[in-house]
Amino acid sequence: MIPPQLAIDSFCSRPQRVSIFSLFATRQQLVLLLGITAVVLVGQLITGTNVVVAFQFAIAILFGMLSVLAGGGLRSAFGCLNAILIGKFLLVGIIIKFLFLEPADVTLRSPETTGLVMATGFLGLFIGTIVQSRFSCPQYWSMNRPTSDDMLLAFSIVVFILSYLGYFASMIPSTNGEGIRTGGWLGFARAFAALKSFAIVPPMLYLWRKKARLWMTHPAILALLTWSAVVGIFSTSKEDAVEPLTFYAVVGFMRYGLRDIRMWSFASVSLLYYAVLIFPYAQYVRHNGGREGSLAQRAEVTKDTFWRIATDSNFRSATSERVSAAAYFKEPGLSPFNRFAMVGEADRLVDATERQHAFTGWETIAWGFKLLTPSFLFPGKPVFEAGNHLAHIAGDVGSSDMTTQVSYGIMANFYNAFSLPGVLVGTSIFFAGFYYWIRLFLGDARWDGGPNTSALWFIWLVASFQHSVVESAVSGLIASLSFPFVLAVLWVAARWLSLFLPRKTVLA
Repeated sequence: MIPPQLAIDSFCSRPQRVSIFSLFATRQQLVLLLGITAVVLVGQLITGTNVVVAFQFAIAILFGMLSVLAGGGLRSAFGCLNAILIGKFLLVGIIIKFLFLEPADVTLRSPETTGLVMATGFLGLFIGTIVQSRFSCPQYWSMNRPTSDDMLLAFSIVVFILSYLGYFASMIPSTNGEGIRTGGWLGFARAFAALKSFAIVPPMLYLWRKKARLWMTHPAILALLTWSAVVGIFSTSKEDAVEPLTFYAVVGFMRYGLRDIRMWSFASVSLLYYAVLIFPYAQYVRHNGGREGSLAQRAEVTKDTFWRIATDSNFRSATSERVSAAAYFKEPGLSPFNRFAMVGEADRLVDATERQHAFTGWETIAWGFKLLTPSFLFPGKPVFEAGNHLAHIAGDVGSSDMTTQVSYGIMANFYNAFSLPGVLVGTSIFFAGFYYWIRLFLGDARWDGGPNTSALWFIWLVASFQHSVVESAVSGLIASLSFPFVLAVLWVAARWLSLFLPRKTVLA
């Protein structure tokens, strides 16, 4: 039997290639993964899952875990993103199903087809990750280089200022009753706004590097954490409300390790906060004035609604019942965790595509390149990614709804485009190209144990793509390929600001 700590260290480490049979994993790692796969398979069969579906899900989980090792392990950005993919699509959901003794396929509409899409998709993820790792990558444009303390502090200031300025600036048209606008300065504003939850990470790494005493409870960090949480509540977005807490905990775990009781206590309270308050609040307020009117009107609505959710148990209970709906999990009370079982979301699109024979071909793939094109070159470019278009096929939105974006994931999107061959070929090619593109600008972003530049980009990649790589359509991920421009602007601005900082800047 493999000791638990040895198993964890084995899974987190980069594999040592000792023979032609160990191109991406050691024998010990393979035995561990096969053992986990067997446990998952047996657990599904015990709860009454269809044998074919259970094997399909087990194969998908095996390839998903192999892709973690192929990406460099949990200490590598690619390995971590692959782990998030398999965790949020299948692994977490199946574990919860087992705890409630429910079959993993009982709520799926087309379980065998969806299981085949999952197995094929994660095989494609594994192939794509392996392929990109076999090609050397030039480092001419890489920003993954050692930086000074002053540069890290300047980057912290720039990210905070530009991300929140971008967020509030991007709201100006809608608060003035101009509806949804794109292009021009709004494109830049939204690109910077996407980094606001990440803004807490650079100053934490700076204080860690300066060996500040009580660095996680430093006044600057607590003020930024509080501000981020408040803005997240104002945004009416579940992700914006919880992500700052998540990244705060991630950096804490990185320094103190996975055995730290304080960090697990904080993570547990944050999870309870999400399930009990944030999820019902966000689902309710977005349709009840939280996204309408001026900034002052929105602030008033969000403040009153959140306060009622937090203090009025009857209102909280009624709201939770209203917004809770069975999806992958039968229990309405588990609705906050449906996003940790994306197989249920993917199944709806797979089922509708198969039943209606509604294969869209290149339409939703080309959509992403249109989004990527600047507005001055393509004034008629789409406003949103293809999630709403796919939702009309799945029947998840009304015929007059042209804005709501529903998440199905990249694998279901490729199935909708070209059936199963599209899943295998599309997923393989996309992740090979996507990860190689990231390597060109951020190198091998890894967590090496200290608050260095590689750790900064490791967290940035996980923070930026942990949501989109799971839930976005192919078009949204293609549009995200513009990230080097945003990072270059931030890095140049930080370089300029660092020239004006005192030689020995001491925030600690």
